[in-house]
Amino acid sequence: MVIASNAIILKDKEILLVKRSDYTKAFPKCWACPGGRADEGETPEQAVERELKEEINLDFKPTKLFATGKWKDRDLYRFLGQWSGDIKLQEEELTEYDWFSYEDAVKLDLAFDYREIIERLRKEGLI
Repeated sequence: MVIASNAIILKDKEILLVKRSDYTKAFPKCWACPGGRADEGETPEQAVERELKEEINLDFKPTKLFATGKWKDRDLYRFLGQWSGDIKLQEEELTEYDWFSYEDAVKLDLAFDYREIIERLRKEGLI
């Protein structure tokens, strides 16, 4: 089983999304929340903390499991949490980032289940 953990980073009713490079066959050049696969023995929480530091240089502490899902052989974990730091992209995996309102986010080419995640965030009044 493969675990993938991602952070839902919110600020002023906007969501932080990163654009995936074409390094991967899964959703190249699509937008997603930052995160990635867990290393062997890591919990979903440990994976999201490590991946956020590696991918975008933010310190992240998950506080709530917002959603789970499945994609092919992956168990997906989507966390809300507290974050700090200045964003610096890992350029091998990501090409850009931005903060998006709900209206702008739903117009993007989104990876995995992020359209549903963004719709749920809107329903719950978070964006």
